[in-house]
Amino acid sequence: MMLTFIEATSTATNDGDHSTVQSWAKKFINRRSASLFSILYICMYMPVLISLAALFSIEIVFDTFNDFFSIASKWGMVKFTIIKIVLSTILLIFFQLLNIYTFSPSRYIQTILTFVKFLPLIVAIVGSFSVFFIGGVDQKNSFNPSEPFEKSWKLTTIFATIIPIMFAFDGFVYAATLRKDCENKKVVPPAMLSAILAVTLFYITVTVSIFVSREDGNIFELFNSIFNSNVYLVVFFKIIIALTMLTILNGYSTLLPKTINSAIEEKLIFLNFKSNLYKKGGYLGFAICGLIYIIFVSLSIIITSKNINELSAFYISNYSSNSSVMFSFTSYLIIMIGVLVNKKTKKVKVENIKGGLVTGIISIVMLTIVLGYAYYDFFVNKMINKDYTDPLLLIVFGIIIAIIWFINEILLSKKNIEKNDFILRLNPKNWIKYNKEQKVKEYLNKKGNKNNV
Repeated sequence: MMLTFIEATSTATNDGDHSTVQSWAKKFINRRSASLFSILYICMYMPVLISLAALFSIEIVFDTFNDFFSIASKWGMVKFTIIKIVLSTILLIFFQLLNIYTFSPSRYIQTILTFVKFLPLIVAIVGSFSVFFIGGVDQKNSFNPSEPFEKSWKLTTIFATIIPIMFAFDGFVYAATLRKDCENKKVVPPAMLSAILAVTLFYITVTVSIFVSREDGNIFELFNSIFNSNVYLVVFFKIIIALTMLTILNGYSTLLPKTINSAIEEKLIFLNFKSNLYKKGGYLGFAICGLIYIIFVSLSIIITSKNINELSAFYISNYSSNSSVMFSFTSYLIIMIGVLVNKKTKKVKVENIKGGLVTGIISIVMLTIVLGYAYYDFFVNKMINKDYTDPLLLIVFGIIIAIIWFINEILLSKKNIEKNDFILRLNPKNWIKYNKEQKVKEYLNKKGNKNNV
């Protein structure tokens, strides 16, 4: 999958070229799909993950302290929740403003936290194998459970594990968008491929280490085992894990203005900032994030307020991430198909990678199967089990994105009717018999007459 996107990044050969998901869609598919993807990422995917990261980072810290010191019972659940919301809001505002006005601090934060997040994982690897070898091969773990697992493999279980694994590698797609800012653009593809292979090997090692030392595969419980429930060490490493969530918050806060900037410059959305493009795009992203954050927190409080002990501001954000990932990987699949078709049509000049055709076909088939099952699970299995949250969010998000895209196309069409006659094709009179040149001329004459009045 990543090899396909590495080929896609090679289309950005000039300094003015963007290397974003919507840029690839415009080159390999068409302009309207690119507009749809830009709206998807600007109005849903990135703001949802930014809100999620702001809430979840504070959620981890407070839940950790609550487990050991029972602060929720001392403060009361309402006060406990309000403090979490206030701190999450401060985090969201801070990183949004930071990435609007500066560049260097954000890069330093991302670099430092990226290295920091490997610390608990390295400790988990060393500690897990230590627990395993000290306890002996007969100790209980995921490979030798207290109660035997089901002997038969379930295909649904395999599919269920693939989606979060794919999400773990989602960041590499967006690393490709930074190609525009690199002095030497040729180093991006090999650097990405090397990083993917290294991280894959590291994740496999982490996974095996946790499974050989824990029955439940829970890394938080693993720290309790390693440190013999030493409160301060366990809290310290859980806080580090919470800090790693800031890489998502900071990363997408950096990426959102760039995505808006790209969409405006490539005329994928109707907005047109004549000056201070980056800052205005940043404030637009800030406003969208703020709106989604307020809606998510408000709905979460309303839904969970029926039981004061389950009061949470995180409820909707947690579920909404599922819908975001579904739409995101659907867009990836469409672009991958476009890149593969381009190998035959040669519509766009790309850097062909050896083995790209075979791996591209395999990736498309596998991703189609996984997404097919995921949509089936969302709309069939969850409905059967009367779990309506995920499917409802998916439908609501889909409707909202479709409405915004529809309005955007109308406004774009009005600005340049000669190249984009979308508004004319909406007229039922033009559905059967349609002469573009004649209708465009009539529209311009009518518009000119109105301006003269």
